[in-house]
Amino acid sequence: MGKPKLPLELSPGVALGSLALRALLASGIGRIHLVVRPDDPLTWLQDIRESSLYAPQLNIVVCEEASLGMSYSIRAGVDAALSSLPVPDAVVIGLGDQPFVTAAMVRRLLVVMEDNPGLDFAASSMRGVVMPPAVIRYTMYKALRGLKGDMGARKLFASPDYTGEIVEFGEEAAELLLDVDDEDSLGQAVRRYRQIRGRR
Repeated sequence: MGKPKLPLELSPGVALGSLALRALLASGIGRIHLVVRPDDPLTWLQDIRESSLYAPQLNIVVCEEASLGMSYSIRAGVDAALSSLPVPDAVVIGLGDQPFVTAAMVRRLLVVMEDNPGLDFAASSMRGVVMPPAVIRYTMYKALRGLKGDMGARKLFASPDYTGEIVEFGEEAAELLLDVDDEDSLGQAVRRYRQIRGRR
């Protein structure tokens, strides 16, 4: 989009990135390593960083190479997780530009992993397209760190080297996985947020 996306507002005072982050914080996953671009003003994070409930869970990771592709942000996040103690058995990859993902969706993936200890990953799918959020076990850390360019983890999910479960979110949840990548999808997100607010 040519500018940092996470500070963009869906409504006055409601930043795109804050909604996705709050869902992850509420999911119970524990420590969150938030990977941001060096030009991100972080103003959209102010309330969360000042929260006594959420601030202790949050570690800000500035990825200098974020503009070079998704793989650099993934590597920065995984490296931050590996440098924390205790080293996590699995990581959750979530996107700040998926504002309608819910804590319940993340917990559903976590349950899949807990119930199936032999799985390497559990990932979301909408209309057959695999996407974050995803839970990835330590058995894939090396592969995550080896991703190149703008390659996300989707290629790894298709690899015969790993065993995973794809959780299909049906039509009712389809809009919850909306990924804001351009002005059109931003407009969709703004309209959906207004609809959600109108129901309350």
